[in-house]
Parts: sequence; structure tokens; C-alpha cells
Amino acid sequence: MSGLELLPVGLVHAELLAGMHAVCFAEPWSARSMAEVLGMPGAEGLIAVDGDSLTPSREGPGPAGLVLWGRVLDEAEILTIAVLPPWRRQGLGGRLLTAAMAAAAAAGAKTMFLEAAADNVAALALYGRHNFEQVGRRKGYYGGIDAVTMRRDLVQAEIDP
Repeated sequence: MSGLELLPVGLVHAELLAGMHAVCFAEPWSARSMAEVLGMPGAEGLIAVDGDSLTPSREGPGPAGLVLWGRVLDEAEILTIAVLPPWRRQGLGGRLLTAAMAAAAAAGAKTMFLEAAADNVAALALYGRHNFEQVGRRKGYYGGIDAVTMRRDLVQAEIDP
């Protein structure tokens, strides 16, 4: 995983991000949804790629994961985070999460929020390892499955690299 680079994404990457999202989620975001999110004030994103290529090649698998977040004043929220199956359980989710937290903190955010499906054990464990605490629950939010809402303070010195 050390060969993966985290690169900023923009509107031009909406189709690629939507394709990656479709691999990772039962109800994926469309390219139009990705573009709308990326067009919002304060929205940012990163994509993890093998080297500097955003397209798969013989030399490497290309894209491996993504994270999108938004910031309004001193609050930020992870909007989505996804790691493609070949890259799971190798620390990439944590790396993407940490990079998003660091970028949000550098831009002035003091708090990060996110939510995950209550049955997404891997995501909840990841967020717990990164000091997110449950602050609420949205009943039936994900097609009958509750959403767990979480938050953590963003003190730059406490964000693990």
C-alpha cells in the first residue's frame, strides 16, 4: 500500500468516482450526484491511486479508494468513503479518513461528523479506532437499517498520520 498516492479530485472525476462507489455500495451515487457534491462550496475529495494513474493498467490497478468531505465554517463531515475490494483490510480506509481530517482541520474545521450503517461493522470499527464517538442514530435511514451518527474533535496534533 505504500505505493498509493492520494490525489485531489474534481468535477472531471465524477464518472470514475461513481464507478468506484458502485463497486462498494448497494445504493451507489451516480456521476451526477458526485458532480453535485463536488460542486458544493467547501466540498473536497481525494482518490487513492497506484502511482499517478487514475486508469487501470498492466503496471498497476489504478484507483483503490476515495473519500469526499464537506466543510462549513468550523464543522466538517465525511460524505462518503470507499475502498475497492482488493485494497480492503490494508489500512487504506484509515489513511483516507486521516487525510480528510487533516485537510479539514487545516482549513479551519474543529469538528468532523460522519454516519455509517449500524450493520457496517468494519466502518464502525474504523471510526472507533480514529476516536469518533456515537452521538446519534437515525432510525431506518439506510433502507430500514439505522444510521449511526458520529463525531470527533479535530485537534491537528491528535490526528494520526
